[in-house]
Amino acid sequence: MTKKTRRRFSDEFKADAVSLVIDQGYSVSEAARRLGVERSVLDRWCRKHRQQDAGSLERQEDDRDAEIKKLREEVRKLQIEKDIFKKGGGLLRQRVELRYQFIESEKATYPVAVLCRVMQVSRSGFYAWRRRGPDDQHQALLHEVREIHRQKRGSYGSRRMARELRRRGYDVGRYQARSLMREAGVEARQRRRWRHTTDSEHSLPVAPNLLNRQFMVAAPNRAWVADITAIWTLEGWLYLAAVLDLHDRQLVGWAMADHMRTQLVLNALEMAVGRRQPLRGLIHHSDRGSQYASHEYRGTLVRHGFQASMSRKGNCWDNAVMERFFGSLKSEWLAGQRYASRQAARRDVIDYIEMEYNSCRLHSTLGYQTPREIELAAVA
Repeated sequence: MTKKTRRRFSDEFKADAVSLVIDQGYSVSEAARRLGVERSVLDRWCRKHRQQDAGSLERQEDDRDAEIKKLREEVRKLQIEKDIFKKGGGLLRQRVELRYQFIESEKATYPVAVLCRVMQVSRSGFYAWRRRGPDDQHQALLHEVREIHRQKRGSYGSRRMARELRRRGYDVGRYQARSLMREAGVEARQRRRWRHTTDSEHSLPVAPNLLNRQFMVAAPNRAWVADITAIWTLEGWLYLAAVLDLHDRQLVGWAMADHMRTQLVLNALEMAVGRRQPLRGLIHHSDRGSQYASHEYRGTLVRHGFQASMSRKGNCWDNAVMERFFGSLKSEWLAGQRYASRQAARRDVIDYIEMEYNSCRLHSTLGYQTPREIELAAVA
């Protein structure tokens, strides 16, 4: 039996994971589930952060008492959520009206906000259902269409809208979804072209195109693709380096900075290695950018036993999957946003990567499943 390798996480990943809980309001359980880490691990990171932030020694005792009180309250809330799930968990794949009916029957026992969270519906949707009555399915459908459009920032067209509605319990096809979207007054945002960041005018050695556009991969950690993109803020450019697994289309490594020097792409690669612990022989594909062609980066690939692969000069289609991810990020999530600072943009990008793209976004290439679902199926 192969000994399980302990996963390693960078300080940057830990800090961003803690930020999801402390700064952005996600529960420890939800953030841990979507990030793919143990809840106890994320909880430990959060507690360590709070202890370091406490300040003086005189305040540590009070902080511990507050933390214990908070943990007890969280345990109480988790117990409530567990009780609700035992009663109504079987309805999560059913029509949303059935979940509304369950919430109505249990609201005298449990808080409505908790019931809605466990049943994966919005409070506004539940109260709107109560006002109109449980039988008006068409109006309920229109509400769900608008809710999905809002949650996905206008990124879903009729195909994904139909799939998402079916996951929520509605028997809806693509053309009915298109009609519903038209009636609801919503439409998918159109893609646009974005700034290209590759600097391939250098004298560094380049690798052959081993990947050769073979984007369908049978197992995880066989082939990764990598690239850099830029995001504008009022403070200046924020650069994002990303590493994506071709099997499950999951973004396994990323890093952000106000520069795009080699260290940026190294940080993204090391995050991916720490999270996935791949075996030697993995194909690592990128464009011919100077960061990826650098001696330091190529040496890191050699140290991990990875095979370097690079696109042909001026041919973005050789790295089409990574280009498509950046297109989705900018068209689906960042379009229309105005960021006052790099930190604000960074938080929104992390929200998209870990809380939307990896864990919730439906991919047509994956049979309208999420990357996390494909990852879990591969290790089951």
